[in-house]
Amino acid sequence: MHRLKCPINGLVMLFVLTLPAWSQTQRYAVPAGSVADDFVAYGQALNSAADSALKNVIREAAASSHIVEAEAKTAPLPNADVLHQFAEQYWNGNDQAVRRAVARVVELKPVLAPILQDEGVPDEIAAIVLVESGGQPTALSPKGARGIWQFMPDTARRFGLTINSGTDDRLDILKSTRAAARYLRDLHEQFGDWSLALAAYNAGEIVVRNAVLRSGSKDFALLSSSKRLIPAETRAYVPAVIAASNLFAANGLLNGSPTQILRSQAILYAQPTSGLQQ
Repeated sequence: MHRLKCPINGLVMLFVLTLPAWSQTQRYAVPAGSVADDFVAYGQALNSAADSALKNVIREAAASSHIVEAEAKTAPLPNADVLHQFAEQYWNGNDQAVRRAVARVVELKPVLAPILQDEGVPDEIAAIVLVESGGQPTALSPKGARGIWQFMPDTARRFGLTINSGTDDRLDILKSTRAAARYLRDLHEQFGDWSLALAAYNAGEIVVRNAVLRSGSKDFALLSSSKRLIPAETRAYVPAVIAASNLFAANGLLNGSPTQILRSQAILYAQPTSGLQQ
């Protein structure tokens, strides 16, 4: 949502992954060790910690919502060529990072899909999670957006999530997905178009509403052609989510028809961190 994001290839930060509100007492820590001596190995350790935290999150979510965890394990990944094309187009050519992020979203699919369907939102919308957070439960942006859906505090509270010194529901996958689905459904009802709904999710409703009023059009392509109406980040964000949606739909990972891939600059998203900024 409307905030700046950290570059994917930015510096790796030391962090402790804190699990969602219903499991906040358990932590996964990565020892600093000798970072300067083996930066690559340290980065791999950070990724492993993120994956371990995600598996625990999915296990808890599956248990509480009666979802069969095995379903996530059997879901196939796109083939290497498809992943490489996506990485080249949207992820600075980092095949390994794309594969890990896509794998996380695939694991999350059995948890996310029933909630999205229940709220009347197409499954493809789960592609937002790939672009926003790379499927990392504790992702935090410099502006304070947090969780797999990258909710800003005010928007999170507006859709019923609790954020205080002891609880942050943005880290709760079930609660945050329910809130994100309702927010996206509201945006689609407001603008009548998924491209504009995605633009509003990224830039804010006021920005998109003003762009529509000034242009007299609800055509995202037309609004994007004028730099004065849609921010540069949003002009890149919407095609990136559409491409991610097509990536999943084309491989049967998410229900719904494939969407046309539009070209865009590289995806940028928040990094995992232990910070409690709000």
